[in-house]
Amino acid sequence: MEKLKTLLIANRGEIAVRICRTAKKLNIKTVAIYSEADSASQHVRDADQAVLLPGGNSTAYTDEETIIKIAKEQGADAIVPGYGFLSENANFARLAGEAGIVWVGPSPESIEQFGVKHVARELAEKANVPIVPGTKGLVEDEEAAAKAAESIGFPVMLKATGGGGGMGLITCNSADEVREGFKMVQSRGKTLFKNSGVFIEAFYPASHHIEVQVFGNGQGQAIHFGERECSIQRRHQKVIEECPSPFVEKHPELRQKLGEAAVRLAESIKYGSAGTIEYLVDDKSGDFFFLEMNTRLQVEHGITELCYDVDLVELMLKQADAQLVGQGGLDGEELKTMQPTKPSGAAIEARLYAENPLKDYAPSPGLLQKVEWKDVPGSRIDTWVFTGSRITPNYDPLIAKAMVHSKTRDEAIAGMKQLLTESSICGPPTNFEFLAEIMDDSRFKAGDTMTSFLKDFKYVPHAIDVISAGAYTLIQDLPARPTVGKGIPHSGPMDPLAFQIANTLVGNPRGKEGLEITLSGPELRFVGPAIVALCGAPMETSLDGEEFPMWTKVKIEAGQKLKIGKTTGGGCRTYLAVYGGFPTVADYFGSKSTSPLVAIGGYQGRALAPGDLLQITADLPDKIDIVSLPESIRPKYESHWEIKAMVGPHDEGYLQPEDIEMIYNTKWKISHNASRSGIRLVGPVPKWARKDGGEGGAHPSNLIEYGYPLGTLNWTGDDPCIFPVDAPNFGGFVSSTTVIRAEWWKLGQIKAGNTLQYVRVGLSDALKKRKMVNKFLDNIELGTGNGGDFTKVEKLQACHIEFHEDDIGKAVIWEKEADGHVPAVKYRQGGDDHLIVEYGNDSFDLNHRCRVTALENALHSSSTPPNIKDHLVNTVGCCTTLLLFYDGCSLPRKDLVAYLQSLESSLGDLRTAKVPTRLFKLPITFESKAQTEATERYMTNQRPHAPYLPDNLAFVAKNNAFTPQHLKDIYLSGQFMAVEVGFFCGNTCSLPIDPRQRMSAPKMNPSRVFTPEGTVSWGGSCMSIYPVDSPGGYQMTGRTVPCWDYYGSKPSFSARQPWLFKDFDILTYYQVSEAEMDDLLALFKAGKYEFRFEDVEFDMGAHNKLLEETAEEVKEMRRKQAVAQEEMVKAENESLERWRREKAENQVDESTIDKLMQDPAIISIEAPVDANVWKVEVAEGDEITEDLTIVILEAMKLEIAVKTPDSVVEELQKGKVKVEKVLVKPGDTVSAGSHLALLRKS
Repeated sequence: MEKLKTLLIANRGEIAVRICRTAKKLNIKTVAIYSEADSASQHVRDADQAVLLPGGNSTAYTDEETIIKIAKEQGADAIVPGYGFLSENANFARLAGEAGIVWVGPSPESIEQFGVKHVARELAEKANVPIVPGTKGLVEDEEAAAKAAESIGFPVMLKATGGGGGMGLITCNSADEVREGFKMVQSRGKTLFKNSGVFIEAFYPASHHIEVQVFGNGQGQAIHFGERECSIQRRHQKVIEECPSPFVEKHPELRQKLGEAAVRLAESIKYGSAGTIEYLVDDKSGDFFFLEMNTRLQVEHGITELCYDVDLVELMLKQADAQLVGQGGLDGEELKTMQPTKPSGAAIEARLYAENPLKDYAPSPGLLQKVEWKDVPGSRIDTWVFTGSRITPNYDPLIAKAMVHSKTRDEAIAGMKQLLTESSICGPPTNFEFLAEIMDDSRFKAGDTMTSFLKDFKYVPHAIDVISAGAYTLIQDLPARPTVGKGIPHSGPMDPLAFQIANTLVGNPRGKEGLEITLSGPELRFVGPAIVALCGAPMETSLDGEEFPMWTKVKIEAGQKLKIGKTTGGGCRTYLAVYGGFPTVADYFGSKSTSPLVAIGGYQGRALAPGDLLQITADLPDKIDIVSLPESIRPKYESHWEIKAMVGPHDEGYLQPEDIEMIYNTKWKISHNASRSGIRLVGPVPKWARKDGGEGGAHPSNLIEYGYPLGTLNWTGDDPCIFPVDAPNFGGFVSSTTVIRAEWWKLGQIKAGNTLQYVRVGLSDALKKRKMVNKFLDNIELGTGNGGDFTKVEKLQACHIEFHEDDIGKAVIWEKEADGHVPAVKYRQGGDDHLIVEYGNDSFDLNHRCRVTALENALHSSSTPPNIKDHLVNTVGCCTTLLLFYDGCSLPRKDLVAYLQSLESSLGDLRTAKVPTRLFKLPITFESKAQTEATERYMTNQRPHAPYLPDNLAFVAKNNAFTPQHLKDIYLSGQFMAVEVGFFCGNTCSLPIDPRQRMSAPKMNPSRVFTPEGTVSWGGSCMSIYPVDSPGGYQMTGRTVPCWDYYGSKPSFSARQPWLFKDFDILTYYQVSEAEMDDLLALFKAGKYEFRFEDVEFDMGAHNKLLEETAEEVKEMRRKQAVAQEEMVKAENESLERWRREKAENQVDESTIDKLMQDPAIISIEAPVDANVWKVEVAEGDEITEDLTIVILEAMKLEIAVKTPDSVVEELQKGKVKVEKVLVKPGDTVSAGSHLALLRKS
């Protein structure tokens, strides 16, 4: 390139990526432009420079003046438009020229001439290129159109003269249809193309759409690169393209005629750059007619490049460079030498879209949770997406153009079929299966591909259409994600027992993904046949209006509707297993389970919604025997539950002995706040064995953060909460009584209003019970395989035995006192699968963190014996503790303890150790509009007053006897050690290394429902960085770049490590302005931000010396902080009491709700998600109507309208429904499934 050094790409998506690839090959600097919606797109990452376009997403790429301005500012020598948007906009091409920037494409005059269809016909006629019989020029009105159509002969096509891309066309078979269609085409032309002109052409139903690729030098010389067949179209939009045309291959003399005519036309107007001349070819006679010329690079240019070994974009850029130099274009003689004679092999292109075949192929925006292309010989994928990309509703939903080039057409077809069926593109519905079936069609294989091909092509997806989604329907599988940690929840079915039975009945592996249905279920239309089983809590079920049996293997035929209503008895969850599972749902860390709280896994990381499409297998067994599990061995779901539990990790020393007795003797009530992340219990308050939480916090339930065992009873203050499969993996609250693994399934079935009583058992009891459950499932599998003979299956639930066979044990199962500089150690049990190793005596000490890291590394080292390593599921390291999650059935706890003891003795004194780590330099701003808005929203919707409002940073400073500037100086001069990575999504908690910079702050009460990603916050004794937009209670003190990337595509992340920080990383900050931070956040979002860090060693010896030298100074600081904190606690208590008093004035107590809920005429309106109440749109006594908004919730800055549910709409057909009781008011915080209002049906 002589002069073309900088190129602005005025486009997006795959074509921008494709152009960028060639530009880089030619050492041309590339400038990308992008809209807000495209900020994470591949073209933004690939370009040397990327500029955000102002204005709305829908108009950004067509803002001519802004794009020219950007091009000038960036020093662009040329603008390349790609296809679509401004690619055939003569005015834009002129503006570029007037700005001294070369237009990579034909002249504005050429664009104008061929942009008006009737003018293009005249040019073709002058160049002696056959044109379709039609009107000379435009027709003025309906009558003139009808008369012209009759003279041409039906059928005819009405065309908008300014049209393109298949828009502005109507086929008519009679004069009446012409009259009716004329105004429609005229209106479309005026709206879409600002040109209302209409002309008419004869329509050839048995025809081919064949186009020729031309290239001209703008000086009267042109060549062609053969033809492409584009006949397979839907709504005049190309679906499959081929090079060469199979029709032309059968009529070889046609290639020369088509090519010569195309060159003749291009040369007649001195066409410059790449262009495509489209023909209509009659299938019977082989006659061809000019349709139009596309004065741009065509979407399907890639298959020409494959068959003719040419880079058309490179030619376009060389042509532009020649124009810049002043040569007018490429040398004519040299251009003519490039004229090929014939194609090499055959290539097929399939346009891959995110579109729903059941909605007339409407676009299906959404998250692409997995993008993996099958590597097929000769394949080329032109795409802009990667795992984690989002198809937005703003633009064409093209995912990619898939191309396969082979020696023969048959080989290309086979390759394309393999690519389409073996690639994994998971997310919203796509057309992959549709395209794959075209490859299998006998007409296609024979090359019989006319424009009418799809009219007779029958395609029915193998899928389930979600008509209504139910209250909370999720995809879950087993074993889910127990091995990952770092803030990625365990996930999986809440009731693994019913889930596994359902899969067993249909013939799936027990852990195969299925649907978890909570409280009320979905209505599903089976587009293809399927084998299913529905197991779990009894629910209203019907298939095409007829009763549907639960606990039974059933074949559902194509077209049938399965409707799952509300629960009709005990239990709250049921599971729908489908034979073959859901093949196009992506796995995330090896699992398809949904963790909706962190938007991970499943279908789009969320609960199912109406309009979702679940692909199912087309390969069903030939023989299907109906199998039903006998009533006598089905699990029973009651309203009162007895659940076996072991002594918890903190039963001793934290709770009084009488508190422990209270836990087992109480009939706990299940709160309406019961979800997958926590099941709150209502009951007595413990007396506690401590007056406060020491360094963990002010309340005796507070602790220094540690890993949470699943099934544990966690005390958040005086409120008990059982932690099930979606709970956070660490936190700072006491854990007591822990449900044994064999009883986890019961946690999935207890629901609001139920009661629960714990039954004391020991470790051997727990393991024995687990073996019973496993044997029960094994025998059901054997019985299913034996044609439904379940005589050997023993009932799982027997009557409650009031005593335990084994010693129940203690919370601390082994301990060792401190020995010199080796700290004290305790091993705490956490159920039959968890063990907590704890160092020291509940105080923050980096010596303990060093020891935790050393122990964790030793456990995961190659020297760990296989009997330990193979059954160690995961570890969670915190500042003073290491949680071990192991398989208690396969690894005896005594063996694990013995090995840990041996490691402990080998670790020795680590006080002088030098630990390899990384030192990060992170930007921080103390001004953030997003955080200010979050605080204002909190004050409006949650709590109007508190000592920490409206300025969190000032509160944290005051709480620690600092000034706000002093606090900022600590951030800017201090070093922070990452002591915990996890909670949710790699949230990183750090401790100041210098004890003089340590402080504490209470969390907001209640927690915010929204915190901006990258928020630097303080809670307890730790600084924390919020990795994603999320709820949270830490005090917001600044903002930095986020530390999480869901799919690991950004620099410093990977697919196996979407979290940034590791334990023992050192974090430092430098200050930037809010505007600078906004720029850095944009770079991060675009995948172009590079984190700054270096490898260093942390010297424990030097740190311990600092601790000794500053001990007296620190003691005095703590005294001052204690005084300040006492004042703040007093102020908070006063504010809290006032706020609670204000809330209580309109509060409805739970007993009133329970009493009303027992009335069969009462219908509950429930919250679909955890949220704040923003508006209540009804009052007591109001009459409910269809589609009425009852309450508007606010969650994560989204407004969620809770409208009249389908079940109430059905009741409206029978009579009136009125509001009986409004249970919430603006500002209330509600959990998913909690009651918002109660309605009464007449």
